[in-house]
Amino acid sequence: MTVKVVALTSVNEDNIDALNTYIGVTTPLLEQVGARIVETYQTEKPVVGAVLPQTVTVVEYPDLDAVHRVFDGAEYTGLRHIREQAFTHYQISIVR
Repeated sequence: MTVKVVALTSVNEDNIDALNTYIGVTTPLLEQVGARIVETYQTEKPVVGAVLPQTVTVVEYPDLDAVHRVFDGAEYTGLRHIREQAFTHYQISIVR
């Protein structure tokens, strides 16, 4: 059964090189497990609360195992330092 993951992110505009590195590594990881980005939204204005991520991205994975293969894999876990430089806000959640 497919699994959807939501990424709530804000890009660090001062380090676009880190973002490009992150995307360069993660795009092939998604392709390898058969995941695909199904929707991307830019946030505009909070209705309640003060801080929003810039972007909401929905990614569909073929199954939960594919999610774990990406996020628990050595390539992804090795990106932690780059990810921290590339984003000012970064949260990933499985949604049902």
